[in-house]
Amino acid sequence: MKRPNVIPSQQLNVALPLPLYTKLSAHLYSELEGRVPYGAFSRLMVELLRGYFSAETLDLAPWTGAAAGAFLVEGPPEAIAALRRVLV
Repeated sequence: MKRPNVIPSQQLNVALPLPLYTKLSAHLYSELEGRVPYGAFSRLMVELLRGYFSAETLDLAPWTGAAAGAFLVEGPPEAIAALRRVLV
């Protein structure tokens, strides 16, 4: 019998453009299993969302003279803080 997750999950239905879905499926495809492994889409989505919500963005406009938003750097808060120290 399968144990329940410590953190409950919520089912999500997402529609992707077919070319993007095809590319994603090819990326996740397992030669060993002959298909996309069970849970691969969910694992990737969770990993990407965790990164998205934990990342910070730094606009390089003040250092490049470019328009605001033209050059954005995104990464972990520690990396962005280190980059700020180097640029200032």
